[in-house]
Amino acid sequence: MTRYDRQIRVPAIGRTGQEKIQQATVLIVGCGALGTYSAEQLVRAGIKKVILIDPDVVEETNLQRQTLFTEADARSARPKVVAAKEKLQQINTQTEIEIFQETFDQALFREFGQLDLLLDCTDNFLARQVINEYCLQFELPFIFASCASTSGQVMAVHPTIGPCLQCIFPQLHELEEKGCETLGVFTPLVPLVSSSQVSLALRYLVAPEKMRWDQMHLLESWPLAQQTFTIKKRADCPVCQTAQQKIATQQIFEACGKVFQVTLPKISLQQVADFCQLHDYPYQKNALAVQFRLNEQTVTSFKNGQVLFYGYQTKTQVAQTLTSLQTALQTSSS
Repeated sequence: MTRYDRQIRVPAIGRTGQEKIQQATVLIVGCGALGTYSAEQLVRAGIKKVILIDPDVVEETNLQRQTLFTEADARSARPKVVAAKEKLQQINTQTEIEIFQETFDQALFREFGQLDLLLDCTDNFLARQVINEYCLQFELPFIFASCASTSGQVMAVHPTIGPCLQCIFPQLHELEEKGCETLGVFTPLVPLVSSSQVSLALRYLVAPEKMRWDQMHLLESWPLAQQTFTIKKRADCPVCQTAQQKIATQQIFEACGKVFQVTLPKISLQQVADFCQLHDYPYQKNALAVQFRLNEQTVTSFKNGQVLFYGYQTKTQVAQTLTSLQTALQTSSS
């Protein structure tokens, strides 16, 4: 415990709080600007285990704002999770680092063991929507954070207690479609936002009973300023209010990275699994979703009716798969 002497001396933490930190496991989705800063702070704080998920490799443009990475990492296009793990283990050999070079949508079906908290360090709202659904299903809190230009947002979210992401951002489809826009990021903004994210994370791990699940913190780095707003849970939220249901639509939306999505009526995951077995499609299933493959294409169908299509080039291709799926679901229901 000598290593953490200065942190133990903080009255709000103390020896008991430090012990809680050293027993915690945190899942970090996204290993870019926010993810690298937040992972480093958690490891230095003495966290027991960090799980990193990110599909990308290091590029030169990352170096301006993504700590843990070097020019050598960029030259060799090393996977971000691999480069980050190497640096983090040099900082603290006592912290266990587990890595997955894949999207969170792909990692949904992995067994992570007991998780205490998830950090949303992604850069698009489609990934955040999946995080929101995951945390709602498994009653897991997460710390939302985002950076753009000179402004950032941070909020502790517990979808089963306070507002979920859909409550906070009712127009998620519009935000997802704008996710492809390349925005500038002011270098000092990232540690400002990530430090706020980690501050909330450690506060939850040490004193969960003192957490507020309804406060959005807006951070401005030029000029320096901060505002806090209270956000209420929406009674008509189609995600976190079980009495509500997402409005089904045949409209196919295209999000960042050529990911297409459709909202159907609530789906029986077993029916989707039966559809996969009938067509001999490889699939994975858990309490939240079913994911299956068709050659190089992947479809993830969530129980609330959200369906994501990866590897498709056009909406016409998506429509063909969607028609086949809907026909099979209607047949099995009749």
